[in-house]
Amino acid sequence: MVRLLSLGLAAAVASTASATLTNTIVQVNATSSELTGAGFSQVGSGPFVSYQAGECAVNGCFTLAGTTAASLPAKGFMQFQFQNFINNPTYYNGLYTVLDLSYAAGYSRAGLITAINAETAITGVTAMTPELANNAAGSCSFNQWLPTDLQDSVILNWMPSTNPTTNGLSQVFTVAWNFTGVGPGFTAGITMDAVYSLPSPGALSLAALAGLGARRRRR
Repeated sequence: MVRLLSLGLAAAVASTASATLTNTIVQVNATSSELTGAGFSQVGSGPFVSYQAGECAVNGCFTLAGTTAASLPAKGFMQFQFQNFINNPTYYNGLYTVLDLSYAAGYSRAGLITAINAETAITGVTAMTPELANNAAGSCSFNQWLPTDLQDSVILNWMPSTNPTTNGLSQVFTVAWNFTGVGPGFTAGITMDAVYSLPSPGALSLAALAGLGARRRRR
């Protein structure tokens, strides 16, 4: 799987459609109009919103913003923003997206993470497991607070060119994925089950953080 996934790296450099749209597995710099024009399908009718998570908010804890759906696009994107963002420099190290995926024989989470990280120089995005995903202080790994059904997800991390704003709704951020080129027979290989985004969590893994995220999944 890793070999098949990595074959697209050279092609990504040669066939970049614009300064922001790239031919990569994931990307975070393209606009919604660029993505739509390239055949990506938007998840949701507009940006999902992440909210402060209780007492932990002062350290940068926010709820998961996103969705679980019966059928999420193999080539798609989501947009998200934050309500009254708090940037605590002790813990903040960028934005995160949680991809909950299912794999058929011949595909694996480890292989997909390797393939995404082979394109980090192009995308600025690093993929990892919940055990390795953490804040800048290393005090709140994702496996400590993610709901059980997201413990086997792939976590994406990147530093946006402009940090989220503090008052009111922040600017809109966009993350896109394209699993149609990761090997033959995508529909039988990898299935997208859920996608959520949030900033790096703060020092405390309060039950409220996981609980709020879980409730949003069930809507």
